[in-house]
Formats: sequence, structure tokens, C-alpha cells
Amino acid sequence: MSVFIKLVENRPPKEYADPTASDISYGDVTDGESPATYEYDVIPSGALRILRVGKGEAAVVDAVYAPGLWFRVAGKWHGSTE
Repeated sequence: MSVFIKLVENRPPKEYADPTASDISYGDVTDGESPATYEYDVIPSGALRILRVGKGEAAVVDAVYAPGLWFRVAGKWHGSTE
């Protein structure tokens, strides 16, 4: 499953801004030599971590978003069995 993040809207007036600029997606890699999925977790500080998980490999932190930068996330929680 992919991870979708909605960032806090802190940008110029909508006449000058792209409304999709506050949306970030991490799509799973299903083809090629090293397939991987993206998962997320939230550390105690409130920072959101995006993790790249390869088949048979440990999770690697791909990105971190500060607590005040994001407000919604959808996707697979790291460690869940779904």
C-alpha cells in the first residue's frame, strides 16, 4: 500500500499556489529487482516517518516530516499486519 500525506497549508494565496502542492504520495515499487512498500509511523515527538520496506529487509527511513508540517496521513502503519 502506498502512503499519502496532507501537509499543513502554509503557502501564498490560492491565486498563486498549486493546490496539490500540499499533497505528497509515496507509491509502492512492485516491479524491478527490489520491490518495496512504503509504510509510516509517528515517533513520540509527533514527527511522521516514512519507511521504505523491502522484501526480507529491515525498514529504512525515507523521509521525516516535523509535527507542525503534516496533519493527515493514510496508508499502512509500520508494524501492522494488514
